[in-house]
Amino acid sequence: MLAIKLNQFGGVDALKEATVDRPTPSAKQVLIENHAVAIDPYDVKFVMGLMGEGDKLPLIPGSSVVGEVVAVGADVTDFKVGERVAANRHHQTYAEYVPVSQSALAKVPDTISDATAVASVLGAATGYQMILVDLNVQAGEKVLIQGGSGSVGSVAIQAALNRGAEVYATSSAAHFDYLQSLGDVHPIDYHTDYENDLSNFDAVLDTVGGATTVKSAQVLKTGGRLVNLSSDPQLEELSQRFSIDAKAGYLAGKGALLSELLADIAADRITIKIADTKPFNQANLQADHALMRAESPVGKLILEF
Repeated sequence: MLAIKLNQFGGVDALKEATVDRPTPSAKQVLIENHAVAIDPYDVKFVMGLMGEGDKLPLIPGSSVVGEVVAVGADVTDFKVGERVAANRHHQTYAEYVPVSQSALAKVPDTISDATAVASVLGAATGYQMILVDLNVQAGEKVLIQGGSGSVGSVAIQAALNRGAEVYATSSAAHFDYLQSLGDVHPIDYHTDYENDLSNFDAVLDTVGGATTVKSAQVLKTGGRLVNLSSDPQLEELSQRFSIDAKAGYLAGKGALLSELLADIAADRITIKIADTKPFNQANLQADHALMRAESPVGKLILEF
């Protein structure tokens, strides 16, 4: 089968087409005939050598998959051949066929395109989980989303609004119109000293880290909740200094929550922005990785098989 492998960390030209054996699913896996992949920031950083220090090269990178189940393992009970599914998994998705654990899978509603489904499984699913589970945002709470125009932040905004929260979000001023297209959002220019003007927040989702983590802590009320996605080393100290609950957040990657997200998308309660869609091949994959190294496009870059 066709795959794109990474033989060494570094430039985008290290992503090379290869012909490899079609994988066989284990007892608790299904094999998916891949329809599309999303280019996620994690994938870009991994190729650069900034993530995944424990992973040994060469390998097939990629974190997202959507497609048709073509084989099931002996212990798979919830999925069958012919169903369309999506999932996040650690590597191996830049390939025509992808094995995925059944626990990570979600069935894709017929009304959702492959591009939208695969754009949802990593960044969008992270934002969704952070609001519904990690921060457990409630109606009437005042919430700040750091990095609101990104794939994580934009879905976190919508999920918080759906829960009845009052939502503020940071971005550059150029993206204010996009933020406000998501609903009743108060946009904040992250270039400003907004931490001096904002206060009394119940919860903050920090997708940025660094100095932004400190600003996030400063605007919380006593006992407020901060979830940080960069495992910032300041979290314990900030918890004590500001009398807040600051912790790191990670995507669980479970199919049940992804199914809930896809149901909300199908019901038009959450929208996913697609920036560009192109055929899956070495040249387009390298180009999309190069683009994301240079800038942060609003919306997902998708490659379709």
